[in-house]
Amino acid sequence: LFGRRQISTDDVLNSRLISPPIRLLDCSPICDGAAAIVLAPSDDAHKYNDNPVQLAASSIATDRFRINDRAKPLSLEAAQISAKKALAETNLSAADMDLFEAHDAFSIMTCLALEAMGYADPGQGWRLGAEGKIAIDGDIPICTMGGLKARGHPIGASAIYQVCEIVLQLTGRAGPNQVPGARNAMMQSVGGVASTVITHLFSV
Repeated sequence: LFGRRQISTDDVLNSRLISPPIRLLDCSPICDGAAAIVLAPSDDAHKYNDNPVQLAASSIATDRFRINDRAKPLSLEAAQISAKKALAETNLSAADMDLFEAHDAFSIMTCLALEAMGYADPGQGWRLGAEGKIAIDGDIPICTMGGLKARGHPIGASAIYQVCEIVLQLTGRAGPNQVPGARNAMMQSVGGVASTVITHLFSV
């Protein structure tokens, strides 16, 4: 693959400061990309695929546009609300998710999203990474094929690629990155500084 390279912890910690404490390698690179999915009514899905994945629920929520206008600037209220609404449409909870496709455009956003989902207490999202709990064999695997920071962030195509990754996981075709027994997945797509967040739930 073009531009493929290994990134170490030291590389991240020593990369150029962008807006303290965020460094260059905490940020996803903007790139070109394309992805496509086929949507079909549940009753017709098997006409197109022998092993379809169900879009179990979707919800969108918004927050104040300016971070300074938010009561809790480090709380992703839109992420929390949209996930809660989507989960309420099913018999599932966040604990039932076998993987989470976070919109990891910045390292801090991943931490805040994990906290918003209830996977970590406020200010403790980073511990899930430090303790290996977001790895493929962890409690809540996230971005199992590298996420936006590893593959790049083509903006419009990013969310569709996240869906493609979930479909590969839920149909057992994720290769060496496969989460064993994955049956339920959550995905979030973020607009602006989390001023708009869409949560999708998928199941097989």
